[in-house]
Amino acid sequence: MRVRSVEAFPVRVKAEERLKGGTFSYASYQAVMVRAEVDGVQGWGEAMTRFDPGATALLVRYFGKTVEGKEWDGEGSAWEAVWRELRIRGHTRGTDVEALSGIDIALHDCRGKLERKPLGRILSGRAAGEVPAFAGSLFESRGPLETQVAASKAKGLSGAKVKVGFGVEEDSRLLRRVRALWEDGMLVADANGAYDSSTALRACDAFSDLDLAWFEEPVLSDDVAGYRALKGARTRIGAGESWFPGDFHIPLAEGLVGVVEPSVSRCGGVKVEAEVAREAAARGISFSPMTGMNSGVSVAASIHVASAFRSAGVEFNPFANPLQTELVRGLPEPRGGRVKVPAGDGLGVEVDERFLKEHGA
Repeated sequence: MRVRSVEAFPVRVKAEERLKGGTFSYASYQAVMVRAEVDGVQGWGEAMTRFDPGATALLVRYFGKTVEGKEWDGEGSAWEAVWRELRIRGHTRGTDVEALSGIDIALHDCRGKLERKPLGRILSGRAAGEVPAFAGSLFESRGPLETQVAASKAKGLSGAKVKVGFGVEEDSRLLRRVRALWEDGMLVADANGAYDSSTALRACDAFSDLDLAWFEEPVLSDDVAGYRALKGARTRIGAGESWFPGDFHIPLAEGLVGVVEPSVSRCGGVKVEAEVAREAAARGISFSPMTGMNSGVSVAASIHVASAFRSAGVEFNPFANPLQTELVRGLPEPRGGRVKVPAGDGLGVEVDERFLKEHGA
């Protein structure tokens, strides 16, 4: 495969809702969309950005020069070329890897189009046609929880992720309200690293009668000692959305999490997310790709990876995220707690380039 070009399109749309978690708030929906051309076909990717989309876009363009104009054995070889440059300089986490993630997703989309296969079928000959899907995320700051739960149910989702991290007592009150509204729903509590391990253990005890699917990021993502302290807690632990290629092996090998949640537009792309899913399956650990506030490109890529490897569920935003509802075409709607894999080759979705021009950052 010969990579002719790699382009970056930073995009930002101001959030109309008030989205406040335990350790952060969202003022905008933003990302860097990546377009690659390989052997005459174009593919799309996404690089997560939580700070400045312009800075991430510069990195995508810089790393793009490493792979442009060269013949590669496959998208994995191109990924390794960039990764080698990053490792030499110690840049194996953070924005650099997010930029690489966007390139990798775009190259995988190109491969699927060249081979005339959906991405999931390239990853596994036994890829499923649909995967479980739950709502992400309910924010109490957004408005009435009753309205958010009703919207998630109406969207055909199996349950919801709830943003917590406001103190054990407040979190327990919030989760109990949601549980009362959705008695049979799958519930995930997400603290985004708000607690130290001792407070997180108290939270696990407080939540133990709520039948949570898991408690996501109770401590900071790089607090390996904290996750070790939580091993065997009364509530199952999930983490991984803020992990990069070198961060997954120890938690998986030691069984520090019951659910691993890589983000395809951050962790290193489809290549890394698929490797994590494969290792998790081998170790009996559940896999649930995180999509959060990202675009429909990340959602599509995550659905494909989840179709190739058994998944506890893909996070699907039931609310008005314009990067999901307006930027991307071809993303199926959930039904009956599941979502179909996008039809078509590669990712099976297309990006509206007019939207990129109108909302360029």
